[in-house]
Amino acid sequence: MARTKADYDGLKVQEWLTKAQAMAYVNELDETKFREKYGIHCNVYDGGDYYLPELRAAKMNRPLVRRATQYE
Repeated sequence: MARTKADYDGLKVQEWLTKAQAMAYVNELDETKFREKYGIHCNVYDGGDYYLPELRAAKMNRPLVRRATQYE
């Protein structure tokens, strides 16, 4: 049976990430490298949660490193 009312709770964007989710968001597997790269720029709130806009800003401000390919 279809819903008659819109499910606005399901449409909310998640603003708080756990440490594992934050590491997955920035594609970092090593916890120490994650702390070195993003720990300076992101605050930890309420028992280990990361605020997504801060994490996104830190990710966007990191320099992009290109890998050399055989075709260059």
